[in-house]
Amino acid sequence: MRLTKLSIIIPVYNEAATVLEILNKIKSVQLIHNIKKEFVIVDDGSQDASKQLVHHFINENPTLDIQYHEHEENQGKGASIQTGISNATGEFLIIQDADLEYNPAEYNVLLQPILDDVADVVYGSRFLKKEKKRTSYFWHYNANKFLTFLSNIFSGLKLTDMETCYKLLNSEIVKKIQLSEKRFGFEPEVTAKLARIKGIRVKEVSISYESRRYNEGKKIGWKDGVRAIYCIVKYGLFRMN
Repeated sequence: MRLTKLSIIIPVYNEAATVLEILNKIKSVQLIHNIKKEFVIVDDGSQDASKQLVHHFINENPTLDIQYHEHEENQGKGASIQTGISNATGEFLIIQDADLEYNPAEYNVLLQPILDDVADVVYGSRFLKKEKKRTSYFWHYNANKFLTFLSNIFSGLKLTDMETCYKLLNSEIVKKIQLSEKRFGFEPEVTAKLARIKGIRVKEVSISYESRRYNEGKKIGWKDGVRAIYCIVKYGLFRMN
């Protein structure tokens, strides 16, 4: 497949402290092979200044390819991603949180396996190899490792980081998947459903990661971990039957 445009899906919920910085970081990235960027921004009912800041960015950058969508009420990250997927027009898409934990400068690292025609889906792994990174909370790190291990049992994949935000997906493939999880259950659900597709090629590449703290706005909690286990089992069992 010839890749001409990458859709960058950006869920936003109360990210006034970082949303402008992440949008400018995305703007500054030069994609290899002159691949174009499409911003697909989805505000999920923000109650802070996020909306105003996003509109300021849009107004200041009239030449950029930007879609803006808004949920009147907060529905969850998964719901925002679903809105983004349904509206993306690029041949591939990537999910970009509006915080600063993941670095857009690494898009080209994720794109390379696609351009080399060795993958249909690329996950950016925070754990593939050890590098200097701002580490997660102890429980968060180990919960991610456990959830990935459990996901691998049900999916048959050999991932090191199922919960990563950086998932580079073939748009045609993911648009055909019926997704239902509205919150952080998106990660195990999409992984399980991708694994069902016969012949799909899933590859991981190593990425950097700068974990933020709860006082900096981190939103995921233990209830989301419990839901992830439920989703892994629920969607994984369909594959095993």
